[in-house]
Amino acid sequence: MNGKRIVAVGAHPDDIEFGCGAFLLDAVDKGALVTLVVLSKGEAGTQGDGSTREVEAQYAATLLGATLHFVKAGGDTGIRVNLEATLTLAKEIRRLQPDILLAPTGHLNQHPDHREAHLLVRDAHRLARYGKTPGLEDQSPHTAQLLLFYEISSGGNDGDGLNSILVDVSSHVERWKELMECHASQVKNMDYIDLQLSRARVYGIQVGVHSAQRLFSESPLLASSSEDLSNFKSQRF
Repeated sequence: MNGKRIVAVGAHPDDIEFGCGAFLLDAVDKGALVTLVVLSKGEAGTQGDGSTREVEAQYAATLLGATLHFVKAGGDTGIRVNLEATLTLAKEIRRLQPDILLAPTGHLNQHPDHREAHLLVRDAHRLARYGKTPGLEDQSPHTAQLLLFYEISSGGNDGDGLNSILVDVSSHVERWKELMECHASQVKNMDYIDLQLSRARVYGIQVGVHSAQRLFSESPLLASSSEDLSNFKSQRF
């Protein structure tokens, strides 16, 4: 991970920390440079307001050791796939040049902003790599090495046909909890932290570690050699 650039995109200020925060903590520890791109300030949330949530997001980014950017894409509950929003995000991808790009999973049974953020990143990732995309002429094309998806809510159907990979985050559980607690306005009335920690615990038990975070890919993942497979573990049960 040393020097690898990771860009994680979320619809709301807390999505990234909840969905892939432990993975990012591990990546930063191993030398990755992480940028968080958030598409709204969560101003329509039941708890908190935009100003409060922006402060919470900055606090979390600082704790993570990441850079935080807010990008306008229609506002909280108004994020929808359209050409303007897709090009805006594609410009961010070309500017930030990530090796790994992260976005929410896109299943239907969740906040619509999460689903739309999934589609926006997926489309922007493609437009960012096409050489003659109208509207992107001022920037060089960029292709991320990996496009991965993280899960936020519990309404998915076991990956919805995506390829999954479990990442051992056992040594980051306590720091991950602290990272999620940065979003105090969101966790005081709902068990979001318990949901994420218990899910990671179940994944970890399945592969013989304490906790694991699951990421998804639409494409098959390539091991660079047979030696890479020697570090892989499969499900125990």
